[in-house]
Formats: sequence, C-alpha cells, structure tokens
Amino acid sequence: MRRRANVVMRRDIVHRFLMLVAAAAIANTAALAEDRGGLRGTYALTGKSYCVRDPAALGFNPNFSPKGGPIKLFSFTVQGVMELRPDGTGTANVQDFSVDTGGGETGVTSYQFTYTTAGADLVMKAVPGTYSHTILTGPIAGLTQVSDVADVSGVIGDGARTINFAQLVPTVQMVSRSDGKQYAQICNGSRILIRLGGADR
Repeated sequence: MRRRANVVMRRDIVHRFLMLVAAAAIANTAALAEDRGGLRGTYALTGKSYCVRDPAALGFNPNFSPKGGPIKLFSFTVQGVMELRPDGTGTANVQDFSVDTGGGETGVTSYQFTYTTAGADLVMKAVPGTYSHTILTGPIAGLTQVSDVADVSGVIGDGARTINFAQLVPTVQMVSRSDGKQYAQICNGSRILIRLGGADR
C-alpha cells in the first residue's frame, strides 16, 4: 500500500513538473511574439509633418543643414488607415494635403512596414521599395513619386487601443518623381493611431 502511494506521489510530482515546463514554454513563446509584434487590428491614422527640401544634387551637410538651394519649406497633414498584423508586419494607406508658397496639393500614399514591440515601446520601419505616392490635385497633379521613409518610434496605449509615434532623429530622405526630378528632404512629424473596433491588443 505504501509502495503504491509512493508511486502515485512520484507521478504527481512529475505531472506538476511537466506543467511548469509547459507554462514556461508558453510564456517564452508569448514573449517572443511580443518582440516580433503581437498587435492586431485596423487603426485610423492622423498627423502632421514639416519638411525642408533641397535639390538631390546638393542635398544636406553632415550636420543636416542644406548645401544650397532653392530650398523648399512645406507642411502636410495625413489621414488614413494602418493595418497591423501580429507577425510584426503591416500596411499603410493614407491621404495627404500639403501646402507651400507655391500652392497646395493632395495625394494618396501606400507602403508596407515591419514593427517590433518591447512592452509599451514600438519601433516601425518601412519596407524598402514599397512606398508609392500619387499626386491628385495641384500644379503637378498626375505625377507619381517614390521616397525613402524614416524609421519611427512610439508608445502603445492601454490595450493597444491607441498608438502614437514620431520621427525623433533627422533623416535625409531621397525623393524621385515621375517627371525625372529628384530631391533630398528632412521631415519631422508625429502620428496618432486609434483602433477601429476589435478586442484589446
């Protein structure tokens, strides 16, 4: 009888040990998924940016001052949607309205991105070669352009219902337009995302 009780006790200990191992494995998998991304949902996006642009042949000095001119200053607002997938990838589709001394123009932009999270921190990087912008109205309506997209970082709100991010360091972005013109520009700005329905995170 005592021997049988010892066998049962050993089985119970082994069973509890295996449960602890399984729980640790699940927690580790969840942590890895969190580092890769882990967010899911479609978010409404809005924000504003300010830019300084110089001809690409001149560009900017190492201290980010423009090398020459004519220098163009402009600002633009954006609104649209971003879809974030739990595998750390996503897509953005936005409309924009820009204004400078030469007038105003509107356009539509799309690109793909990857992102990583660590707790409430978020880092987002555009996938090279996926950015596309079409100018809809204004003096150069109908032209298209491709551009580098700067990395951004931000903070995830409670339940990932809101996310905000911004470009925190100067980054020279190269712009190539369908009429053959090229530019170098530096922009700053911020974006706010609000999830459109769905469960938390």
